[in-house]
Amino acid sequence: AVVSTQSGHYGRDRMICLNGTIPMPYKGNTYNIPVNIWMHAEYPNSAPIVMVTPTRDMQIKPSKIVDNNGRVYLPYLHEWKPRGYDLISLVNILCMEFSSSPPLFARTQAAPARPKPTYNQPQSYPGNQYQGYAANTAGPPTIGWNLANQGARPPQQQPQPAQQQASGFGKATLAREDTQIIIKNSIISKIEHDLKQRYTVFVSRYEAEMNALRQQEQELLAGEEQLREILEKIDLEKIKIKETIELFKTKDGELREFLSQHERASEEDMVDKQIEPKTALFKQYLNLYAEESALDDAIYYLAEALRNDVIDVQLFLKNVRALARKKFMVRALMNKVKDQTDKCEIK
Repeated sequence: AVVSTQSGHYGRDRMICLNGTIPMPYKGNTYNIPVNIWMHAEYPNSAPIVMVTPTRDMQIKPSKIVDNNGRVYLPYLHEWKPRGYDLISLVNILCMEFSSSPPLFARTQAAPARPKPTYNQPQSYPGNQYQGYAANTAGPPTIGWNLANQGARPPQQQPQPAQQQASGFGKATLAREDTQIIIKNSIISKIEHDLKQRYTVFVSRYEAEMNALRQQEQELLAGEEQLREILEKIDLEKIKIKETIELFKTKDGELREFLSQHERASEEDMVDKQIEPKTALFKQYLNLYAEESALDDAIYYLAEALRNDVIDVQLFLKNVRALARKKFMVRALMNKVKDQTDKCEIK
């Protein structure tokens, strides 16, 4: 189909056209507005084109949403998106917009053209008793009358041009008054519609606010009960804390008294003295065990020094040999002490 783009150029494109009428409620009546909805091949990725198509007895009324060619411009079409935008919503929006601003109005019926009268010079007819009537008649001369053809009837007086002009001026005045009445009624209807919409929005908004306030009131009342319960629990906790503090004070006094009594204890009461062996053999065995552990640690750290290249192999072997000989002697002595302790326990 061939359509006109927004820039005014014509381009050929394969499109689908949906034609029909959209109901428009206006002043208590419902009017059907003929429209064509053109859809590109890329639909729904591209917005459709809406055209108002008036009939012969209708005429386009340009407005902020309809141009002289009948094309409809809406924010809904300008912000068209493939998802969430469809033709059903578009038709509903067109119904609302057309109700507030009708895109068409009926053409005024033109009055049929009347034949322009021709004026002839008055002629004198023999025995014409109506010459005095023609002479005394005001305005332009009367049309000539053929008595032979029309009989003895007097000629009919034709309408005067001044009367035609007065009649045309009266019709124009009435048409202007009708237009003013229509415009006035349209403005009143528009104002009523806008006021109703604003009132509806105002009432809806304040009803929503009142519902929100009622819900907040209920939440506050419920919160008040919870706060009371929490305060009661806090009072009980305070009592328990006071009792616990008194108990801690009592225990603290007892602990301080115990420490004051044992501050002057002798060195024999130290921890190290508590694990000292009871006999000389056990004391010797404990010292030999500690010496053996020290020799093992020394051999370990010599190995670490060799691994980190701190000492060479010769020095490592020399010291390890000496430590191993000493550890052998310590181990032999430990075995002898252990034998002696076993014999003492048997006796």
